Amino acid sequence: MDTFKGSVNGVLYTEAAEIFRPVDPFNGPVESIEPWNFKFLAALMFVITVLSLSENFTVMLVTFKFKQLRQPLNYIILNLSLADFLVSLIGGTISFLTNIKGYFFMGAWACVMEGFAVTFFGIVALWSLAVLAFERFFVICRPLGNIRLRGKHAALGILFVWTFSFIWTIPPVLGWSSYTVSKIGTTCEPNWYSGDYFDHTYIITFFTTCFILPLAVIIVSYGKLMRKLRKNLLCTKEDDQDAAFHNHVNALMSTKDMTSS
Repeated sequence: MDTFKGSVNGVLYTEAAEIFRPVDPFNGPVESIEPWNFKFLAALMFVITVLSLSENFTVMLVTFKFKQLRQPLNYIILNLSLADFLVSLIGGTISFLTNIKGYFFMGAWACVMEGFAVTFFGIVALWSLAVLAFERFFVICRPLGNIRLRGKHAALGILFVWTFSFIWTIPPVLGWSSYTVSKIGTTCEPNWYSGDYFDHTYIITFFTTCFILPLAVIIVSYGKLMRKLRKNLLCTKEDDQDAAFHNHVNALMSTKDMTSS
């Protein structure tokens, strides 16, 4: 509980906070931003949230409705839709409400929880894209020979995504850095702005494990996949050329035989 209180207190005291908003960001809007900007953001967030919730809910509904779509290769897509749905449900809804007010009126504890939830589900979505890329590489390139992607493999991939994402997004709640109000004052996020060395260590670790690493997995997986597809395409062209050559030779031989006859 002490670490959670420390995280809440960390929301109130950052260098960026002192520059861009009042001492208590939960009692009023940022003075340097005109009120109409918040109304515009509220309308924008409403549209984006409704579209995101509708689209991701449709993906989940269709997947559950049609049995042929419930294949191991689609598990991670369903997981991606769930994570995006939760980001929109929590982050989008809260952002809409706070922008209507013009500030994060829900208080420090809600800021920590919103910052954690949105970051957590966002990283789940990002790592889902990385696992999706790796699974496509695994299925097409078959680096392990005849071993195929099965339900248990897909389930392990999803378990890894949620566990790994939780490990690297919960530390600010427990005291390693903090979740704080953003510069605009209506959303909460990891404390990117702190000048403290202790906070920097978390941000660097978080950026490495939750951005650089999944991006590397995506680039390497799709890179190898494209090389495999290009190689298969070249082999197919060569086979077609060989077949055309043999057909041409056979046609010439047939013509010669007919002439000789």
